[in-house]
Amino acid sequence: MLAFKNPCIRRLSVAVTTRFHCSRNLSSLPDQPSDATSGWEKHEEPLTGYHPPAVNKYCPVNINDTLGHYRILRKLGWGGYSTAWLSESQSPSDPTTSDISTLKLLTTWCTGAQDKLQELEFLRKMRDQAPDHPGHAHVLQLKDQFHHQGPYGQHLCLVTEPLLHNMRIFSMRFPHRIMPLSLVRSVSRQIVLGLQYLHEECNIIHTDLKPDNILMVAPNGQQFFKDLHNPSKSSVATDPLGNTVTRVSSEPLYYPLPGSVAQEDDIWLQLKVKIADVGTACWADKASQHYTDRIQSPALRAPEVAIGAGWGKPADIWSLGCTIYELYMTNSLLPPGCAAGQIPHYHSIFFGQYPEALIERGKHSDIWFNPDGSPKNTFSSQPFDTEIRRRNAPDADVFIDFLRLAFTLDPDQRATCRDLLAHPWLNPDNWNSFHRRNT
Repeated sequence: MLAFKNPCIRRLSVAVTTRFHCSRNLSSLPDQPSDATSGWEKHEEPLTGYHPPAVNKYCPVNINDTLGHYRILRKLGWGGYSTAWLSESQSPSDPTTSDISTLKLLTTWCTGAQDKLQELEFLRKMRDQAPDHPGHAHVLQLKDQFHHQGPYGQHLCLVTEPLLHNMRIFSMRFPHRIMPLSLVRSVSRQIVLGLQYLHEECNIIHTDLKPDNILMVAPNGQQFFKDLHNPSKSSVATDPLGNTVTRVSSEPLYYPLPGSVAQEDDIWLQLKVKIADVGTACWADKASQHYTDRIQSPALRAPEVAIGAGWGKPADIWSLGCTIYELYMTNSLLPPGCAAGQIPHYHSIFFGQYPEALIERGKHSDIWFNPDGSPKNTFSSQPFDTEIRRRNAPDADVFIDFLRLAFTLDPDQRATCRDLLAHPWLNPDNWNSFHRRNT
């Protein structure tokens, strides 16, 4: 991204030392050791995560295994605390009818920490709270749950509707990651609706909104999955303690692109997305009790989170703005690998000085600010809209105005999802009135 060529931004990599601590009690989040294998195996969960002395143990699974009444068809992926599988179940009333689902198999540690993480409770709330709300269709839906006994403990299994790959991967399938603007706007509206449902109906703060957690709905529903050929590779290896481990290769599911990715409007308006992965979410009225103050990926972290000033639903709105910026501009606003200690400096470059009241509330403000609230380091400004204007898209002005609502530094003044849904950028029929007001 051209913005990263600014010399003041390059200096951030050496300008800051960080000082953060997890303030609450999931202090023993187990580390995932590295894996010294080669080939596809090096991209899978570590061998050492299956047996003692690992605290965070995976459950061994093979293709065609049965967990509960779900037969495993395909491995979709894995994370630090789970593996995900495409599965098939037969209808109890009609054995000739099958149903395809995603089965998320949590590790033993994550299963035991559900009293704090509460992923199952969030998914139940999302499913049951207000099915008629327009945002209900844009959040992941729970279908079933059960516990599976593995060789070293119990594993919570979360059965959800099957979805395809995420929006970050999808965007990479376009030349230079440039998606049609009608697609970006349609997807953005769906994300805002889903987040509005979480905030207003479910009382949930997502805490980790990003393109990776926006998943795509398969065209043709269940038939898409039933028509699949499910390839798989597996390998048997020995971990450093001599334990035999069988692992399966991840085979993500990709959304089928039309013949020409340049096709406009009608074809893209059929594409649907959902907000997924509420594994680190929290109840909005219990944010102060969350297991960590350091929510959000660093590049999408809100100002109030960055300096420890307390956070709530507005933090999700900031990440939402970063997510939509990336979908529109093909690159993230802040460098993806930026360190936590660099974030307030980036914010000052792109958005200006933090409000004095916010600085006063920040537990970590003294890292970046003097006692009088002035910054310890100053950098040349480069407004966040600079690169948007260089793209010279027809909706640039109205899009910038939309993002300003999400990128308000003061969380008390930041827009809500309801505000964003009313903005002209998400309602192209109102663009003319927007331009009349701003000329």
